[in-house]
Amino acid sequence: RHGYFRQTLSREGWQQEHYPVLDPNELPLDLVREADGAPARVVLALPGGRSLHACIWLARVGRVPLLLLDSDVEENAPGERDVTDRLYGGGSDHRLLQEMLLGIGGVRAVRTWCRLTGTPEPEVFHTNEGHAGFLGLERIRELIPTGLDFDAALEVVRAGTVFTTHTPVPAGIDRFDRGLVARHFGDDGELPGVGVEKILRLGTETYPGGEPELFNMAVMGLRLAQRANGVSTLHGAVSREMFSGLWPGFDPAEVPITSVTNGVHAPTWVAPEVFRL
Repeated sequence: RHGYFRQTLSREGWQQEHYPVLDPNELPLDLVREADGAPARVVLALPGGRSLHACIWLARVGRVPLLLLDSDVEENAPGERDVTDRLYGGGSDHRLLQEMLLGIGGVRAVRTWCRLTGTPEPEVFHTNEGHAGFLGLERIRELIPTGLDFDAALEVVRAGTVFTTHTPVPAGIDRFDRGLVARHFGDDGELPGVGVEKILRLGTETYPGGEPELFNMAVMGLRLAQRANGVSTLHGAVSREMFSGLWPGFDPAEVPITSVTNGVHAPTWVAPEVFRL
């Protein structure tokens, strides 16, 4: 709701952030609605019998439909309404709810869009960094009622998942207390029927130097993906070194993380004053 912050500098040269309040009704967005005209909703179960609701806004970016989740809806309590307030803000509880809504709610939003529009269901999901990593767990939950056990469902999900890592240092990766994650899953939370211990194992830092009491979103993302890449040749090499512990017995150069170099259209993203230099 607050978008990206606006940045100014103080007289002393320090960065100052300002968060404008955005009204979706004044933006080029359409509210996704059910066939009867009611706003479409995605709902996540939270501990203690609570729920997190979100509506779906549609932005048309050229020919691409972009779905945006918004928790500022009347069904939510004040705390849940603020889940989609700011990017990269809040404490661990807030961040975990954001990433659950992005991953689990994101899959449900895509399923809703496909159901309402007749769009073919996606066969491959791309997780851009670990923030949306829970989407793999939601897809496992979808498969278990078809008769697959967790391990078989995991292999099916991995076959249709690509993971891109952007962060070249461990400090930039989201990590949550295992107890916090455990409280939000299972019979009193999301993904009932998917074993909590199996979920926790996906994000556990089992390698030398790791912290087993933490749940690492990037580690989970790599374990849920068939293919993984960094965003430049150098970053691919750094990532292979950084995550080599997930492939014991492999030399860093053999770790299966490739690279796809990010592209930037300079005239669009570079200020004319800088471009002329």
